[in-house]
Amino acid sequence: MAKKLSRLTLKKQAEKALREMIASYRFTPGKWINVENLSKELNVSRTPVWQALKDLKKEGLVTHTHGKGIRMSQMTLEMADELYTVRGLLEGLAAGLASEKITNGTLRRLESTLKKQEQAVKQRDVMEYSDSDFAFHGILYESCGNWLLKELLDNIKRRSRPFLCDISPILEELYQDHRDVIEAFKRKDAPAAEMIMKTHNKRMQDQIQWALKTEVRGQRSEDRGRRSEDGGQKSDDRGRKTEVR
Repeated sequence: MAKKLSRLTLKKQAEKALREMIASYRFTPGKWINVENLSKELNVSRTPVWQALKDLKKEGLVTHTHGKGIRMSQMTLEMADELYTVRGLLEGLAAGLASEKITNGTLRRLESTLKKQEQAVKQRDVMEYSDSDFAFHGILYESCGNWLLKELLDNIKRRSRPFLCDISPILEELYQDHRDVIEAFKRKDAPAAEMIMKTHNKRMQDQIQWALKTEVRGQRSEDRGRRSEDGGQKSDDRGRKTEVR
């Protein structure tokens, strides 16, 4: 049960809670969001929850259907591909900068998050991995020491939302990238840290592109199936007309 929110900033805190739920995959793509249940969970009225959802709607994180309500938006694979193109470049830069400024305390935070990821990988728990991955990258952004770069990456993170792409085949590689970048941080090796994070994002992008190609092939197969059925129906119709004659 979530703690009762301060009445001074109910809308902002409701928005923060909703973003955390989205980041942790509480809402699957296309899932309807029950505002009344959320307001009870957060111990607030429906007004601040609706206000927060309106802001999320402006960012495209949720959609509102008149007469039905609010539901979680789904990032298309094309959108995800474009996002990782930009994210890879910026995260590479952030990792390079972080390697020169990172503290022992931050390294311990990263290694603590990595332990959670290790268990998630062993158990093939994609949801748990995604949650810890979100935290890992957030720590990286904090460590880069550049306010504008952090703001840009935080904005990308805020705009991220669930999309349908199976990352289980590359979980081990993604986890290993995190291990490798920590080692690069310890060595203060900026070029290595930058390359590792670019490669890390490229792995995700390759997986997204593979899923996109699979989706396109599936759609083409369905289209051929429909055309075949339509052709069979026309053939039957011609047969029936011949019999009538």
